[in-house]
Amino acid sequence: MNAASDIRSQATALARDLGGPWQPDDADRNLALALVLARDDNGGRLTAPVITHILLSASWGLKPIGAMYQLMACTADVLDDPGQRDSDTGREALTDVNRLLDTVAALPPDGI
Repeated sequence: MNAASDIRSQATALARDLGGPWQPDDADRNLALALVLARDDNGGRLTAPVITHILLSASWGLKPIGAMYQLMACTADVLDDPGQRDSDTGREALTDVNRLLDTVAALPPDGI
């Protein structure tokens, strides 16, 4: 299995578990919101440097062991690899990640 398949599976699982086993907190929401805003400012595209910058400069209590952090770190790796990024699986994975980011960013500040 490659990294694009892994992030697609993880994004799908988080979306499915949202509000159940996975309860995103304000740090997850703030990360998603920062990434959605950065994506929208960049013509609808996320890039590895943008994701990495946001992950490294997070000051809102983001946990490096958290599901969103790990998903986005892996997503940055996929975006850095043209072979994965430009594959059908890579494009589908990025669509799933973007859909999850939109959903989490739209959550109210206190979570679900």
